[in-house]
Amino acid sequence: MNDVTARPIAERVRTVLARGASGTVEAGILRRPLRSARVRDDGVVVLVVDVSGMSREVGDGARMAAVGASATVEIPDAVCTGRCRKSAPRPSFALDGRHVARPEGCDDDCSVVRGIVTLSGIVTASSDARRRLVAADGGPMGAGGDLGSIRLNELQPLEITYLGAEGVDMVSRTDLAAAAVDPIGVDEQVWLRRIGADDGFAARLVLRSGRQIAGTDPRVIGIDGHGLDLAVDASGGGFRDIIRVPFSQVCRDTESLRHELALLGA
Repeated sequence: MNDVTARPIAERVRTVLARGASGTVEAGILRRPLRSARVRDDGVVVLVVDVSGMSREVGDGARMAAVGASATVEIPDAVCTGRCRKSAPRPSFALDGRHVARPEGCDDDCSVVRGIVTLSGIVTASSDARRRLVAADGGPMGAGGDLGSIRLNELQPLEITYLGAEGVDMVSRTDLAAAAVDPIGVDEQVWLRRIGADDGFAARLVLRSGRQIAGTDPRVIGIDGHGLDLAVDASGGGFRDIIRVPFSQVCRDTESLRHELALLGA
Protein backbone atom coordinates (compact mmCIF):
# COMPACT_ATOMS: atom_id res chain seq x y z
CA MET A 1 0.00 0.00 0.00
CA ASN A 2 1.41 3.38 -1.02
CA ASP A 3 -0.75 5.52 1.28
CA VAL A 4 -3.99 5.57 3.25
CA THR A 5 -6.08 5.95 0.09
CA ALA A 6 -4.72 2.64 -1.24
CA ARG A 7 -7.02 0.70 1.08
CA PRO A 8 -10.13 -0.86 -0.56
CA ILE A 9 -12.12 2.09 -1.82
CA ALA A 10 -15.38 0.96 -0.16
CA GLU A 11 -13.56 0.84 3.19
CA ARG A 12 -12.16 4.30 2.56
CA VAL A 13 -15.58 5.76 1.76
CA ARG A 14 -17.26 4.18 4.78
CA THR A 15 -14.46 5.36 7.08
CA VAL A 16 -14.81 8.93 5.76
CA LEU A 17 -18.54 8.80 6.50
CA ALA A 18 -18.05 7.21 9.93
CA ARG A 19 -15.79 9.98 11.23
CA GLY A 20 -18.60 12.54 11.26
CA ALA A 21 -18.16 13.76 7.72
CA SER A 22 -19.39 17.25 6.89
CA GLY A 23 -20.19 18.52 3.42
CA THR A 24 -23.24 19.60 1.43
CA VAL A 25 -26.58 18.13 0.37
CA GLU A 26 -28.02 19.38 -2.91
CA ALA A 27 -31.62 18.81 -4.01
CA GLY A 28 -32.79 20.76 -7.02
CA ILE A 29 -31.75 24.38 -6.50
CA LEU A 30 -31.33 23.94 -2.74
CA ARG A 31 -27.95 23.33 -1.15
CA ARG A 32 -27.76 22.71 2.57
CA PRO A 33 -24.86 21.99 4.96
CA LEU A 34 -24.41 18.35 5.94
CA ARG A 35 -23.47 17.81 9.58
CA SER A 36 -22.90 14.02 9.50
CA ALA A 37 -23.66 10.85 7.54
CA ARG A 38 -23.91 7.24 8.67
CA VAL A 39 -24.18 4.06 6.61
CA ARG A 40 -26.60 1.43 7.87
CA ASP A 41 -26.04 -2.28 7.32
CA ASP A 42 -28.69 -2.28 4.59
CA GLY A 43 -26.75 0.36 2.61
CA VAL A 44 -29.10 3.25 3.37
CA VAL A 45 -27.27 6.45 4.35
CA VAL A 46 -28.71 8.49 7.24
CA LEU A 47 -27.99 12.21 6.78
CA VAL A 48 -28.08 14.93 9.42
CA VAL A 49 -28.86 18.08 7.44
CA ASP A 50 -28.71 21.65 8.74
CA VAL A 51 -31.97 23.39 7.76
CA SER A 52 -31.37 26.59 9.71
CA GLY A 53 -31.62 30.04 8.22
CA MET A 54 -34.56 29.54 5.87
CA SER A 55 -37.46 31.96 5.95
CA ARG A 56 -40.59 30.76 7.72
CA GLU A 57 -42.59 31.88 4.68
CA VAL A 58 -40.78 29.31 2.55
CA GLY A 59 -42.17 26.50 4.66
CA ASP A 60 -40.47 23.54 6.26
CA GLY A 61 -41.28 21.28 3.33
CA ALA A 62 -39.11 23.32 0.98
CA ARG A 63 -36.07 23.37 3.24
CA MET A 64 -34.80 20.03 2.08
CA ALA A 65 -35.72 17.30 -0.40
CA ALA A 66 -39.03 15.59 0.30
CA VAL A 67 -39.52 11.84 0.27
CA GLY A 68 -39.14 10.54 -3.28
CA ALA A 69 -36.97 13.43 -4.44
CA SER A 70 -33.41 13.01 -5.70
CA ALA A 71 -30.46 14.39 -3.77
CA THR A 72 -26.68 14.56 -4.14
CA VAL A 73 -24.26 14.59 -1.22
CA GLU A 74 -20.65 15.81 -1.49
CA ILE A 75 -18.21 15.10 1.35
CA PRO A 76 -14.54 16.14 1.16
CA ASP A 77 -12.04 13.57 2.40
CA ALA A 78 -9.89 16.14 4.20
CA VAL A 79 -7.95 16.27 7.45
CA CYS A 80 -5.94 18.84 9.35
CA THR A 81 -2.42 17.63 10.21
CA GLY A 82 -2.30 19.83 13.30
CA ARG A 83 0.20 22.44 12.16
CA CYS A 84 -2.32 25.19 12.61
CA ARG A 85 -3.25 23.85 16.08
CA LYS A 86 -6.81 24.70 15.19
CA SER A 87 -9.89 22.61 14.43
CA ALA A 88 -10.20 20.66 11.18
CA PRO A 89 -11.14 22.68 8.08
CA ARG A 90 -14.75 22.87 7.01
CA PRO A 91 -15.74 22.25 3.39
CA SER A 92 -14.78 25.15 1.12
CA PHE A 93 -18.28 26.09 -0.02
CA ALA A 94 -20.94 28.30 1.52
CA LEU A 95 -24.72 27.89 1.47
CA ASP A 96 -25.05 29.65 -1.88
CA GLY A 97 -22.10 27.81 -3.43
CA ARG A 98 -19.52 30.56 -3.06
CA HIS A 99 -15.95 29.63 -2.13
CA VAL A 100 -15.13 30.48 1.46
CA ALA A 101 -11.78 30.81 3.17
CA ARG A 102 -10.46 28.09 5.43
CA PRO A 103 -10.20 28.70 9.16
CA GLU A 104 -7.41 31.02 10.18
CA GLY A 105 -4.06 29.25 10.16
CA CYS A 106 -5.23 26.12 8.30
CA ASP A 107 -3.80 26.37 4.79
CA ASP A 108 -2.19 24.03 2.27
CA ASP A 109 0.75 23.54 4.63
CA CYS A 110 -1.60 22.16 7.25
CA SER A 111 -4.63 20.51 5.66
CA VAL A 112 -4.56 17.46 3.40
CA VAL A 113 -7.37 16.95 0.89
CA ARG A 114 -7.36 13.44 -0.61
CA GLY A 115 -10.61 13.32 -2.52
CA ILE A 116 -14.36 13.84 -2.59
CA VAL A 117 -17.07 11.30 -1.78
CA THR A 118 -20.26 11.79 -3.81
CA LEU A 119 -23.54 10.02 -3.06
CA SER A 120 -26.49 10.37 -5.44
CA GLY A 121 -29.83 8.76 -4.78
CA ILE A 122 -33.44 9.00 -3.65
CA VAL A 123 -34.69 10.32 -0.31
CA THR A 124 -36.76 7.50 1.23
CA ALA A 125 -37.57 9.05 4.61
CA SER A 126 -37.35 12.47 6.22
CA SER A 127 -38.00 13.65 9.75
CA ASP A 128 -39.50 16.94 10.84
CA ALA A 129 -37.03 19.70 11.57
CA ARG A 130 -35.83 19.64 15.14
CA ARG A 131 -33.84 22.18 17.14
CA ARG A 132 -30.15 21.52 17.66
CA LEU A 133 -29.23 21.10 21.31
CA VAL A 134 -25.48 21.78 21.04
CA ALA A 135 -23.24 23.89 18.84
CA ALA A 136 -20.25 21.54 18.93
CA ASP A 137 -20.40 20.88 15.19
CA GLY A 138 -19.74 24.52 14.38
CA GLY A 139 -23.06 25.01 12.61
CA PRO A 140 -24.55 28.47 12.15
CA MET A 141 -26.75 30.15 14.73
CA GLY A 142 -30.40 30.53 13.91
CA ALA A 143 -32.59 33.60 14.19
CA GLY A 144 -32.49 35.22 17.60
CA GLY A 145 -29.23 33.51 18.52
CA ASP A 146 -30.68 29.98 18.82
CA LEU A 147 -28.77 26.92 17.66
CA GLY A 148 -30.83 26.42 14.51
CA SER A 149 -32.51 23.26 13.24
CA ILE A 150 -31.55 19.92 11.76
CA ARG A 151 -33.41 17.25 9.83
CA LEU A 152 -32.72 13.53 9.49
CA ASN A 153 -32.97 12.17 5.94
CA GLU A 154 -32.56 8.62 4.71
CA LEU A 155 -30.89 8.38 1.30
CA GLN A 156 -31.11 5.30 -0.91
CA PRO A 157 -27.82 5.68 -2.85
CA LEU A 158 -27.96 4.86 -6.55
CA GLU A 159 -24.44 6.02 -7.36
CA ILE A 160 -21.44 6.26 -5.03
CA THR A 161 -18.12 7.64 -6.26
CA TYR A 162 -14.76 8.63 -4.81
CA LEU A 163 -12.83 11.24 -6.77
CA GLY A 164 -9.13 11.10 -5.94
CA ALA A 165 -5.78 11.83 -7.51
CA GLU A 166 -5.93 8.61 -9.54
CA GLY A 167 -9.37 9.34 -10.98
CA VAL A 168 -12.93 8.32 -10.12
CA ASP A 169 -13.76 5.02 -8.40
CA MET A 170 -17.29 3.59 -8.33
CA VAL A 171 -18.57 1.87 -5.20
CA SER A 172 -21.65 -0.33 -5.15
CA ARG A 173 -24.19 0.02 -2.39
CA THR A 174 -23.63 -3.63 -1.43
CA ASP A 175 -19.87 -3.17 -1.15
CA LEU A 176 -20.33 -0.03 0.94
CA ALA A 177 -22.71 -1.78 3.35
CA ALA A 178 -20.33 -4.74 3.71
CA ALA A 179 -17.15 -2.67 4.06
CA ALA A 180 -15.36 -2.51 7.39
CA VAL A 181 -14.65 0.77 9.15
CA ASP A 182 -11.02 1.50 10.06
CA PRO A 183 -11.26 2.61 13.73
CA ILE A 184 -7.91 4.39 13.50
CA GLY A 185 -8.98 6.16 10.32
CA VAL A 186 -12.10 7.40 12.05
CA ASP A 187 -9.94 9.23 14.62
CA GLU A 188 -7.23 10.16 12.12
CA GLN A 189 -7.68 13.87 12.83
CA VAL A 190 -6.91 13.39 16.53
CA TRP A 191 -3.89 11.15 15.94
CA LEU A 192 -2.34 13.49 13.35
CA ARG A 193 -2.54 16.39 15.77
CA ARG A 194 -1.00 14.33 18.56
CA ILE A 195 1.84 13.17 16.32
CA GLY A 196 2.31 16.69 14.96
CA ALA A 197 2.99 17.95 18.47
CA ASP A 198 6.36 16.14 18.31
CA ASP A 199 8.29 18.21 15.77
CA GLY A 200 11.08 15.65 15.47
CA PHE A 201 8.96 12.52 14.99
CA ALA A 202 8.67 12.72 11.19
CA ALA A 203 12.33 13.67 10.76
CA ARG A 204 13.46 10.63 12.77
CA LEU A 205 11.36 8.32 10.62
CA VAL A 206 12.77 9.80 7.40
CA LEU A 207 16.34 9.35 8.62
CA ARG A 208 15.58 5.78 9.65
CA SER A 209 14.38 5.07 6.10
CA GLY A 210 17.83 6.03 4.80
CA ARG A 211 16.87 9.39 3.29
CA GLN A 212 18.39 12.78 4.01
CA ILE A 213 16.32 15.55 5.56
CA ALA A 214 18.59 18.49 4.71
CA GLY A 215 16.58 21.10 2.81
CA THR A 216 13.30 19.28 3.42
CA ASP A 217 10.29 19.70 5.66
CA PRO A 218 9.04 16.21 6.65
CA ARG A 219 5.66 15.71 8.29
CA VAL A 220 3.09 12.98 8.90
CA ILE A 221 0.08 13.49 6.62
CA GLY A 222 -1.91 10.30 7.12
CA ILE A 223 -2.47 7.39 9.46
CA ASP A 224 -4.67 4.30 9.50
CA GLY A 225 -4.65 0.92 11.15
CA HIS A 226 -1.95 -0.39 8.80
CA GLY A 227 0.65 2.38 8.91
CA LEU A 228 1.31 6.07 8.44
CA ASP A 229 2.26 8.36 5.56
CA LEU A 230 5.21 10.75 5.59
CA ALA A 231 5.48 13.69 3.22
CA VAL A 232 9.02 14.92 2.56
CA ASP A 233 8.69 18.34 0.94
CA ALA A 234 11.47 20.54 -0.31
CA SER A 235 11.68 23.59 1.94
CA GLY A 236 11.47 25.92 -1.03
CA GLY A 237 8.84 23.85 -2.85
CA GLY A 238 9.32 21.93 -6.06
CA PHE A 239 9.00 18.29 -5.06
CA ARG A 240 7.26 15.97 -2.63
CA ASP A 241 8.15 12.40 -1.73
CA ILE A 242 5.55 10.24 0.02
CA ILE A 243 6.91 7.46 2.26
CA ARG A 244 4.65 4.71 3.57
CA VAL A 245 5.72 3.42 7.00
CA PRO A 246 3.87 0.16 7.78
CA PHE A 247 3.13 -1.02 11.29
CA SER A 248 4.31 -4.41 12.54
CA GLN A 249 0.67 -5.36 13.14
CA VAL A 250 -2.78 -4.13 12.19
CA CYS A 251 -3.96 -1.68 14.85
CA ARG A 252 -7.61 -1.88 15.85
CA ASP A 253 -7.57 0.12 19.07
CA THR A 254 -5.81 2.95 20.85
CA GLU A 255 -3.53 0.71 22.91
CA SER A 256 -2.08 -1.13 19.91
CA LEU A 257 -1.56 2.12 17.97
CA ARG A 258 0.23 3.78 20.88
CA HIS A 259 2.50 0.73 21.08
CA GLU A 260 3.37 1.00 17.37
CA LEU A 261 4.03 4.75 17.59
CA ALA A 262 6.28 4.19 20.62
CA LEU A 263 8.30 1.64 18.64
CA LEU A 264 8.64 3.99 15.68
CA GLY A 265 9.59 6.95 17.84
CA ALA A 266 12.13 5.11 19.96
